[in-house]
Amino acid sequence: MRNIQWQKNVAFVISAALLVLVTWVAVLTHTNRNMTNANPFIVFIIQNHLSFMFAAIITSAAVGFIWSGMLYGEIRKKKEASMSTLETVLLFLNQEEKDIINYLVGKEGTATQAEIARLPKMNRVKAYRSLQKMKDKRLIEITPHGKMRRLMLKDNILSTLVEGSSGPKTAP
Repeated sequence: MRNIQWQKNVAFVISAALLVLVTWVAVLTHTNRNMTNANPFIVFIIQNHLSFMFAAIITSAAVGFIWSGMLYGEIRKKKEASMSTLETVLLFLNQEEKDIINYLVGKEGTATQAEIARLPKMNRVKAYRSLQKMKDKRLIEITPHGKMRRLMLKDNILSTLVEGSSGPKTAP
């Protein structure tokens, strides 16, 4: 992790240095139109300012490409870590709870207790007990909605399952 932070800092310093260089060349080119009594180095920069600008643009694009690759790699690692954590959590769920999670993901994270009770191999008592266990495990939220009970899969779990491959991961 420390290596990534170091790489980010280096990329930021390179980007800042390129910005300063481009600004300096632009100011020199604009202010020193009359090149009499000018330093030969400044004359060289002014005469070749297009080459310097082009080199700065190419370098900026390369640094940006490398920087975005590093950040993408970091995001991918975090996503893989969250998926492995979710897979570990799913190992501790029974089949009814996994079925409920799969159903909730298919319904965008919300359903009613009556809908859960109508799932295959499920009845009202099983649904109630499974949902209470899931609530105790902090996987879902249950809120009364008139005579019905509305279920909501926690946002962090839903987003991990949806962002994963084509659907939720279930342990065998």
